[in-house]
Amino acid sequence: MNSQHTEPYSFLKRKWVLPQTTVDQAQHITLARSLGRHPLTARLLLARNIGTPESARQFLEPEFKNILPPQSIPGLDACADIIARAVKEKQKITIYGDYDVDGITGTTMLYRLLEAAGALFDTYIPHRIDEGYGLSVEAVQDIARRGTQVLLTVDCGITALQAVQAGRDSGMTIVITDHHEYESRLPPAHAIAHPRLDGCASGNTDLCGAGVAYKLAWAVAARLCGSDKLSASYREMLIEFTALVALATVADVVPLRGENRILVSYGLKQLSRCNILGIKALVRAAGFENRAIDGTAVGFSLGPRLNAAGRMGHADMAVELLTTQDSARADEIAEYLEAQNKDRQNTERKITAEAIEFVRQLPQLPPALVLCRKNWHAGVVGIVAARLVDQFHRPSFVLTDDGQIISGSGRSVPGFALHEAINHCRDLLISGGGHAAAGGIKLQSAQLDAFIAKFCAYASDKPPVGGLVPVFEIDGELEPSDIDYQAFSELEAMAPFGCGNPKPKFLIRGVQVAAPPRRMGARGAHMLLQLKTNGRAVRAVGFRLGEAEPLLAPGMLLDMVVHVSVDRYYHQPRAELHIVDFSRSDGQSLHRQEAVCVPPDVVLNES
Repeated sequence: MNSQHTEPYSFLKRKWVLPQTTVDQAQHITLARSLGRHPLTARLLLARNIGTPESARQFLEPEFKNILPPQSIPGLDACADIIARAVKEKQKITIYGDYDVDGITGTTMLYRLLEAAGALFDTYIPHRIDEGYGLSVEAVQDIARRGTQVLLTVDCGITALQAVQAGRDSGMTIVITDHHEYESRLPPAHAIAHPRLDGCASGNTDLCGAGVAYKLAWAVAARLCGSDKLSASYREMLIEFTALVALATVADVVPLRGENRILVSYGLKQLSRCNILGIKALVRAAGFENRAIDGTAVGFSLGPRLNAAGRMGHADMAVELLTTQDSARADEIAEYLEAQNKDRQNTERKITAEAIEFVRQLPQLPPALVLCRKNWHAGVVGIVAARLVDQFHRPSFVLTDDGQIISGSGRSVPGFALHEAINHCRDLLISGGGHAAAGGIKLQSAQLDAFIAKFCAYASDKPPVGGLVPVFEIDGELEPSDIDYQAFSELEAMAPFGCGNPKPKFLIRGVQVAAPPRRMGARGAHMLLQLKTNGRAVRAVGFRLGEAEPLLAPGMLLDMVVHVSVDRYYHQPRAELHIVDFSRSDGQSLHRQEAVCVPPDVVLNES
């Protein structure tokens, strides 16, 4: 998209990026009338290239009937044939899942399907710290010794050439389901399902690992029923599974477009009403019982609690949570994960503070960051890497060293494909992989300096298209007449928000501070402003912007990047602005300390 860049002296020192082409007034009025919606909704749809009434209705009113069939995924039919045959012939199946939310939920769906079908099966989740990501030769050989005949992977395996060969050599049938990036040479599995396999793209190339597992469960159920028309029990199961797909899709930060948007829209509704005991216990423990569950709740509360099992302990606890038929056991595990998540938060904060302080001591910022220490917990290094990206806007790896082997995770900035950088450095690695935004590596301790030099040189040679200055992509300008309860309420239909469909950001110019700003919340972390614009009064809240309070005074004119919201805590709902960033309208600089201050929607989906 062509963009117009503005570089105000903003509080957060961000570049604000406005669309270069403005929305045609006649076009947005026509679209608004066709949809029966407020012009603000139509302007936003057009800004996001949703320009026809038909495409707009499909976006605003997602329908389950538009879910793509399982055979849309390349290779999935062959995978389903093998699994269905193994179920009927009572061959032992092992589901080998990754230890994150995507792998946990995908494993859970196939577990529950195979259990309902009376299959002979078990599950295997590798330990994040002891075994690392993906299929390993040792794990595969151990699984073979246990009598497994069919090894089925979930959210992993697409780059595990040696481990898959070891599995075949051990006499097992290997079925790979994955969504991660892969190299030109595929593993020698008997069947592989992948939404981007061999360039034969499915209708949804952004499907997460659990989404692939969902389609496999659907296809296997059809084969067990002997018809595309499923039995009532399998239909109910698949509808309930959308709750698990929603958890994975949001937590794995894949684009919420097309089919993913449909799955998440339905799945979020299922989360509050499904009969899976583990989900009920998780929702209760997180404080969301009898509350609406949206993408933010998944990304910042439910997902991190499931992830805490793999980060701080073993992810098989999370699989047990989601598969147990004992409500007391489900509550016990949910409370355990609650404690694990608090431990994760404390550990992450400590390491993040150490990492940021280390970077601040550097004489100058390199084009990429690679930090490594022996005492850093391997379960949280990925989150810490994300915090470094938020703070310094550089591709970042955070690693831990056990004295011989270094491993860890990286996060990237828009326009810098991390998996390509990993491939560039592969000669120095034991293993590594991922996608554009995130990845993981393992290497010998002796190779660390060489990796740092090669990775940073690559980052210097191939900088992000937008540079190393953090930006806010703005959807358009908010006019005073747009500040309306009905208009803001309508924009809620744009949800669920997340990757590929971010919460809308608007620029509003020349708003006046109408009263002294006030700090609010624990330790004054947030800020409340009363504003006036063109004679209209509006309340604005700056989450995590409490330290800006001394910089503002009544009468000051500000330009603001904002989210729009509806405050329903009072008897009469009202339109409200949530401040993302701001600058003085007169162009004078705002002075601030170097404390970390990140707007809510910029932080990684972990809390």
